[in-house]
Amino acid sequence: MSDQHMIWLALSTFLVLLMQAGFACYEAGMVRRKNSVNVAIKNVADLGTTIFFFLLVGNALMFGSSWFGLIGFAPSVVIDGSPPDLLMALFQAMFCGTAITIVSGAVAERTSFRGYLLLAICMSVVVYPITGHWAWAEGGWLLQLGFLDFAGSTVVHGVGGAIALAAVLRIGPRLGRFESEGSASYIEGDNLAVSALGAFLLMFGWFGFNSGAATDFNHQVPLILVNTGVGAAVGIVSILAMAAALGRKPKATEILTGMLGGLVAITAGCSVVQPLGAMAIGAVGALVAVWGLGLLERARIDDPVGAIPVHLFAGVIGTVMLPLFATPEHIPEGIGGRTGWVAVQALGAVCITGAAFVVAWVFMGVTNAWARYRVSPEDERIGLNVAEHGAGTAMLDLLNQLSAQGSKGDFSTPVEVDAETDAAIIASFYNQVRERFVREADRSRRLLDEAARLALHDPLTNLKNRRAFMQAAAMVMADLNRYGGDAVLVMLDLDHFKAINDTHGHDVGDAVLVELARRLSLAVRDSDVIARLGGEEFAVIVSHATLQQGMVSARRMLHTINGAPFEVAGAPNAALTVTASLGVTALSRHALFDHALKAADEALYEAKRAGRNRIVPAGQERTEPAASPPTPRHAPSGGGSGDPLAEPSTA
Repeated sequence: MSDQHMIWLALSTFLVLLMQAGFACYEAGMVRRKNSVNVAIKNVADLGTTIFFFLLVGNALMFGSSWFGLIGFAPSVVIDGSPPDLLMALFQAMFCGTAITIVSGAVAERTSFRGYLLLAICMSVVVYPITGHWAWAEGGWLLQLGFLDFAGSTVVHGVGGAIALAAVLRIGPRLGRFESEGSASYIEGDNLAVSALGAFLLMFGWFGFNSGAATDFNHQVPLILVNTGVGAAVGIVSILAMAAALGRKPKATEILTGMLGGLVAITAGCSVVQPLGAMAIGAVGALVAVWGLGLLERARIDDPVGAIPVHLFAGVIGTVMLPLFATPEHIPEGIGGRTGWVAVQALGAVCITGAAFVVAWVFMGVTNAWARYRVSPEDERIGLNVAEHGAGTAMLDLLNQLSAQGSKGDFSTPVEVDAETDAAIIASFYNQVRERFVREADRSRRLLDEAARLALHDPLTNLKNRRAFMQAAAMVMADLNRYGGDAVLVMLDLDHFKAINDTHGHDVGDAVLVELARRLSLAVRDSDVIARLGGEEFAVIVSHATLQQGMVSARRMLHTINGAPFEVAGAPNAALTVTASLGVTALSRHALFDHALKAADEALYEAKRAGRNRIVPAGQERTEPAASPPTPRHAPSGGGSGDPLAEPSTA
């Protein structure tokens, strides 16, 4: 190989290497941001893996002495390779890297990094070298039949697409891509502008990809360069024309797919067709690639970047169409003309892609237990940037904080992100909404608490109301029925309360009720139940007390009422003398509380009839006028000690 040859091959190698950057950009823009780092790193890692293993093993299997046209055998090029051989091996390693990185996009967002690299090694050592030997190595069985794939529509792109198909069938679609009833959900990529940049880089590198296959800057190169550009251009134009014919807007993803489909299709025959033929092949390749997008969706096959229709479908169709537009001087002798050549091309495309598919399918099945190609659902949800590489972003940190707040239901603290990131704007708006939400939630909670309190409490005295009292009474009766014991019900009604309202007004009457509630609360224990039933009528359940002890408690209540004037604003001299009548009854096991309530009420009105300001036990004719019982623990004045329910002293 002359120096001129090596210079051209080196430049072509660099251009093909640039395609790796194009693939990285194209795929990173098509996937969600939480997986963009993973996609980019896969493109870097598979390049290193490919160069290492292909130079070490793959090149010898691909271009070594042929064994029945199936596989080559030779020493490793890194051990016994001349400079031209090493350069050619590096160029082919770039081709192999292209085939492998095609798989990266198809399996994006749900494949483990370890599993992907294992598959890349398999391609570098087995699939690409063997299928490449069939078509490109001296003595390869397809090459001997007249099969032509100048720069790899099938050998590179078809192989990558076939392995991608096997891989996506093995690992399944992304979470949420397809619904159970059969409909498909669109998962938006992070940045189509980055994908467009990737497509430009791919097109630029493609000129080196196709023309480098000539291994020299000879008379073929100008035609190859023109046909490569024509393939890309007609791919774009075909999709624009298709959208116009269908009366719909051209989709960005379809335009990019059409451009790449045209490039892939023309790669096989770029050296043997004229530009008009390149236009036909590029147009069909583009349309087939876009049609393939819909086909995969209908088949519920998830390919985030459209790698399978672009590289497998367009690669095969470009390979098969080559004989139809090749110039006459390039038709092999004895092949049966264009028709026979089409048959050979179809045979080669099917055998190469079929072998790649089968090997990948079997390999993934055998190694899945160790490689675990599919990541866990949790890793897929948080994104492979973090799950596979620990590469967090401000947006991801924000999403994690929002997720934590949502799952815990705790919105008390604001979210925090780096102030110099895009996520800071979202965080700022969210914190404003959160603060408003917290204020409204606190207000609603206070209103609900107040509504709940008012539902069970008298709004004037803040004692339990009739509803709450009956609920408490039911619990007391349930305890009596289950555990036994004693309790007493006391009914209390103010004397001549109507006269207070009529003489001094309802404001004074309300103040009297409030003061009465305060005094009663001091006269009973914490375990007792006190309530305002309505108007000037009150009730108390004295828990854990016999009737005798209940009478003591009732006397104490009466004493707290009439033992000192009520200091009430608006009354004469700001003081009123208030008395009350009380009815008392014991609560017994298995008795109905309503009966006890009626008995205490009748005793209360017996006290009214007997002259008021007295206590009447239910079922007894004897009335007990107001007396001065011993001072309780919580009485408003005086002192003393001992059991507040003890009988009064007779001294």
